[in-house]
Amino acid sequence: MRVGLLLIGLLGLVSCGGDDLLLPSSGQPAQVAVFSGDGQGGTVGQPLGDSLVVVVTDPEGRPVEGVKVAFVAPAGAAVAPSDTVMTGPNGQAAVLYTLSTTAGSQTVQVNASPVAPSPSLTTTFTAAAVPESAAALERAAGDGQTGQVSSALADSLAVRAVDRFGNGVSGVEVSWEAAGGSVSAASVVTGADGRSAVQRVLGDRPGPYATTADASGLAGSPIFFTSSAAAPALALVTQPSSSASAGVVLAQQPVLQLRDAAGAPLARANVTVTVQIATGSGSLGGKTTAKSDGQGVIAFTDLSIRGEPGERTLIFAASDFTSAVSASIAVSPGPPSREHSTASVPNGTAGVATTISISLKDEFGTPITGAAGDIAVSVGGSNPDALATVSEDGGGAYTASYTPTRTGSDQVAVQVRGTPLSGSPFTSNVAPGPASAQTTTAVVTKSGFLFTSVDVLVTTRDGQGNLLGRGGELVQVQYNGGGFHAAVDNGDGTYADALLTFASEIVVDVTLNGVPISGSPFRP
Repeated sequence: MRVGLLLIGLLGLVSCGGDDLLLPSSGQPAQVAVFSGDGQGGTVGQPLGDSLVVVVTDPEGRPVEGVKVAFVAPAGAAVAPSDTVMTGPNGQAAVLYTLSTTAGSQTVQVNASPVAPSPSLTTTFTAAAVPESAAALERAAGDGQTGQVSSALADSLAVRAVDRFGNGVSGVEVSWEAAGGSVSAASVVTGADGRSAVQRVLGDRPGPYATTADASGLAGSPIFFTSSAAAPALALVTQPSSSASAGVVLAQQPVLQLRDAAGAPLARANVTVTVQIATGSGSLGGKTTAKSDGQGVIAFTDLSIRGEPGERTLIFAASDFTSAVSASIAVSPGPPSREHSTASVPNGTAGVATTISISLKDEFGTPITGAAGDIAVSVGGSNPDALATVSEDGGGAYTASYTPTRTGSDQVAVQVRGTPLSGSPFTSNVAPGPASAQTTTAVVTKSGFLFTSVDVLVTTRDGQGNLLGRGGELVQVQYNGGGFHAAVDNGDGTYADALLTFASEIVVDVTLNGVPISGSPFRP
């Protein structure tokens, strides 16, 4: 009797519950489970060796085909061919998984589309991603500390070996070297987090101490650490200019303050401080020593950095005081040097552009770029109205050009920021251009009574109207339609011909290199 009532009650729940109770039936997905591929390991950014495979079954444990299965990968990872796969006849769905570039454990969540939501239709895969081989060494901790002489710094000095994705790499041997004082170990192999660390003990004198960490073959290696031993110190209260032109006095001059071991201002006069270049090449210009005033302030007034472009730092030192090092100073080429900059001005040809080559360098021989607007080229002499344009060719080289129209001697002045280059003005002798029939002229005269004497004098000119002043052209003359014949070349740019005839009406045709000249035919 009780069993019957229980069955009736259950049937009532099923029939009355509606959508509140919907259980999967035979042939519908009831469970998704890992089939294979869980717990694999691989290298970051690379695909796993085996596919991730799940199987979807119905309440009786039979495979279900055609079920949508979603594989949810963590950020930076990927699944292929798609993140949603349909189960096959065996109830299985599979994807290829490519690890993200972050080392460590990675989890892929799998969800099968249900008839009714159920925890049994969700499962996960885990995979372990290991770093690639170490590619670089980077500073991790401990730089810039200050401690007492002959004592250990409060924090260890640490570097980190990383792969190209920034994951820490273990098992890399890092060599440590101390300049003054000591380190706790000469060699420390990186741990699981990629770190190698040592304890740094400072030397017995106040001042800066350098430590080097080196891992052969890694980018960024060696890495340099700077530490300071506490003592009376020099402190930069005004940094020198962060940028400067070589050989030019720094716009902002450094100012220092003497400080005691606790960092408080130290009022002590006549402490001599010397400055020199700490990193980078070249030398300093100006007065490189200064004395403290009664308040312990040291001011430099005319420092400049001499040499090629690049980054520099300055170091300030005084006996029994900890040195001070400036921030980086970016040195650019100095102003153009009259002695090191040059210009080449060739002879010209009327009607043809004359190209002037200009090279700008500072006093240290460094090419100067971006200075086209600082160059002025002017022309005097035969072509005083000519305009020269300047363009930059790169590497400190510039080109200026102008087109002369008159023959003679030009005086070409080249100035940079108002200062003439050495040798300026330069002489350019302008020769005539090619002969032009349009500007070549002829004088044809006729005389006589019974006989007519005709004289022809041709003067050759270039396209700008300049006298050629030389022979070598083909000048031909024709009378009254007869045959052309060559005129006599006088060798000075003129050509002559003469005719004695009974005819009183004369028509003279004159050609230059086969082209009729201006005014031809002539009827004297």
